[in-house]
Amino acid sequence: MHLETLSLTGFRNYRSQEVSFAPGLNLLSGPNGHGKTNLLEAIHYVCLAHSQRTRKDKELIEWNGNAFVLRLLGRIGGLAHAQSVEYAETGAKRVKVNGRESKRLSDLIGHFEVVSFSPEDLDLIRSGPQLRRRFLDILLCQFSLDYLDTLRHYNQALKQRNSLLKQAGAGNDVLAAYDAPLVEAGARITLMRRRALADLAPLARDCYRSISDGGEDLELALSGCVSEAEEEPALREDFHRKLLALRGTEREAGLTLAGPHREDLAISFSGKAVRDFGSQGQKRSVALSLKLASARLLDARNRRPPILLLDDVFAELDETRRLRIGELIRGQGQVFIANPRAADLPFQAEKIITLRCGRVVV
Repeated sequence: MHLETLSLTGFRNYRSQEVSFAPGLNLLSGPNGHGKTNLLEAIHYVCLAHSQRTRKDKELIEWNGNAFVLRLLGRIGGLAHAQSVEYAETGAKRVKVNGRESKRLSDLIGHFEVVSFSPEDLDLIRSGPQLRRRFLDILLCQFSLDYLDTLRHYNQALKQRNSLLKQAGAGNDVLAAYDAPLVEAGARITLMRRRALADLAPLARDCYRSISDGGEDLELALSGCVSEAEEEPALREDFHRKLLALRGTEREAGLTLAGPHREDLAISFSGKAVRDFGSQGQKRSVALSLKLASARLLDARNRRPPILLLDDVFAELDETRRLRIGELIRGQGQVFIANPRAADLPFQAEKIITLRCGRVVV
């Protein structure tokens, strides 16, 4: 699986540009602020239907523009594959996958698996639980379209139920009708997250040991669950019981107060939260370890390595750590590294793409 060409029109600082890629390691070079990160963002968007930098799609449109278009060509299992997305500032969107048209951005997901890392991913450790839930959801959606559908159903049920809780006259019978789809989808999400973490945790621990000089054991767990039950029927029953117990409090708050949307990915060293006790270097190493472990898990589940997007991954690292990360990246399929200097790379790039002012310099 690899990307061959990407055309960008009206995206960030790219007015009109086509870029071709090598199937191995691609270095995006050039001065800061000239489009390296924007190109990684474009790849991420057309593969995963969202930006890793912003939740507002309008921000992706070129300055003074009113729309952007991304068209991607690549190969999956030796077969040609194409997908594209057109987005207008009005919110209108048009998606095509191998010529088949759709209005759902999520139809882009599940073809080219992608794992990205940037300095902003330190927020996975430093910030609140929302980003960590999102990290898990993006990972699971890439190896399970069933998870993607279940998550969509859960979010829809949650939105409807919250709307109902805000209505003073809504009776218990009406609420009960919304409890059922929430409980069914929620129990599945919790179990799928928990099982994915069981596979991800040892991979993340190994990656961290490879990167770090420390002897800390990295631990991952799902916290804030409505139940510790390991089987879906028991988890559904516990979830429903929890909703009934919270009925009065939820009416006062106007919000659903239990479920997967309240869970968190707990990240710790020997029971101590990395967020509270880890150094800046440890947090950066943990964030990178989570992403590299995700790539390994996707490789194991899908039997092909995902595409890696690495933005400034070697920043502030000494030569020893650069070499360690290089060993983890080497041979991982197609890799895109945005870095101002080729000399920082601990290996030879198959292709160097030099960017200036949103243009490829030949």
